[in-house]
Amino acid sequence: MEIKGITPKSIIVEENKNNKSVKKEIQKKDSLEISREAKELQQKSEQVKDLSLVRERIKSGFYNSEEVLNKVAEKILKDLNGK
Repeated sequence: MEIKGITPKSIIVEENKNNKSVKKEIQKKDSLEISREAKELQQKSEQVKDLSLVRERIKSGFYNSEEVLNKVAEKILKDLNGK
């Protein structure tokens, strides 16, 4: 991981134009870049949390309720009918 130094909000730059020294103020904004590897790790972490929730619901009998079974059946029928 690479951490770059902190920059001030504005930077004074001295330029030479036509043999004259001109000071110019430049505004700098902070930015953050997240690597592809870090994004993949985050996704895996979220998938593990989702999987843990599913396991917890299976143990508690959540998916055995009439309401959940009806919703699942409705979605299966919609998929089979192409709607």
